Amino acid sequence: MNIQLMNVATNVIEQRISPLANWLTRSKHITALRDGFSLAMPFVIVGSLLVPMIFPPFAVNTTSNFGQIYLIIKPLLTPTFELTIGLIALIVAFGTSASLAKQYQLPERLSGLTGCLAFLLFIGFNGNVGPNIFLGGMGIFTALISSAFAIETIRFFYKKGWYIKLPEEVPIMTRNGFQLIIPLLVVLLSISIINASLQYHTGLILPELVAAAFKPLIIASDTLTAVLLSLLICHLLWFIGIHGALIITGIMNPFWMTYLIENQQALASGADVLPHIYLQGFWDFYLLIGGIGSTLPLVFMAIKSKSKQLKSVGKVGLIPSLFNINEPLLFGFPIIMNPLFLIPFIAVPLINATIAWYLTDIGVLDRVVALLPWSMPSPLGAAWAGNGSWRNLCMCLFAIFNSWMLYRPFFKVHENQLLSQEALRQR
Repeated sequence: MNIQLMNVATNVIEQRISPLANWLTRSKHITALRDGFSLAMPFVIVGSLLVPMIFPPFAVNTTSNFGQIYLIIKPLLTPTFELTIGLIALIVAFGTSASLAKQYQLPERLSGLTGCLAFLLFIGFNGNVGPNIFLGGMGIFTALISSAFAIETIRFFYKKGWYIKLPEEVPIMTRNGFQLIIPLLVVLLSISIINASLQYHTGLILPELVAAAFKPLIIASDTLTAVLLSLLICHLLWFIGIHGALIITGIMNPFWMTYLIENQQALASGADVLPHIYLQGFWDFYLLIGGIGSTLPLVFMAIKSKSKQLKSVGKVGLIPSLFNINEPLLFGFPIIMNPLFLIPFIAVPLINATIAWYLTDIGVLDRVVALLPWSMPSPLGAAWAGNGSWRNLCMCLFAIFNSWMLYRPFFKVHENQLLSQEALRQR
């Protein structure tokens, strides 16, 4: 093992990748995007928890007692499922707009509602014509565009001072409301003009054009190459102490949410094969077992270690790691900026990802249909995300075993180094 070579690699990562990562971390639009999906997450989780009940992973005999109960429960639960999942783009539009407005020090709630109106206008929503398909997963990219357009327009008008000014004695809500009137009018009228222009020249509305434009990117982001590339970038950033998962999940969330909705729709229609593999459940429960780097096996190795430092870190990190929180290990071993662990820290998730991808692709593993909290213990999360799949649970257990085998030789080298240092301190 060439430690000098790994030190050079670490320096290159720090000098070349770190500046871009820091810029992305500080980007107001990336932050707003991440906040928008964070706001939507509890609604999606609630809808996803109902998936096994509405679409059970086995054939239901409607003549049995269970089948009769199922026929009663399904229509009761379906409206909740359809509302939480079916309005996801509208929720994202509000959350993203409010977050971006907050960063610009604009009125959050009024700006969030403006983003919602902009989105509804862009998708041609009309309450008299029935459900609009773009309120759900198909409208997520349009929701992001609408939010950015609305808030940047409001910001421009506020910056120029082109708004109705009221005395300071007027209550702040009233004052903020009047300040918004002119920018709001411009936002809505400009969208009406854009819609008319698009329909005149192309015969399509914005979300249809966005869907066509993003289709190659959506297809490319659901490939093994996309999985490996996102893992590589995430772990390289984490290795130098930058929270790479925030950046990667912020970028991937629009794709993951779109895939989730399409998988759920395919499940509801009775499709034999669901369309997408690379969803958040795949990322959380196959690739981040115990936290970034799939470090859960290291906890159990550390607990049994002869090194006092590792034993202490293992005891502290055991409970958090079961819920995919591994900062005690990252900074206690340490793994961060430790050239010894660079190879396994990156290679373990990449190898597990490749195995899980191909097994899912050939139909051995079940595809993800539910969004669950990332902190759920991985084997349970893998099974539940796959609609109660015992095969996904077994894959997660295999990934843990595989991680153990790959980390073990590096752990032993590190343990011996620490034991030598501890022996020297005792002399």
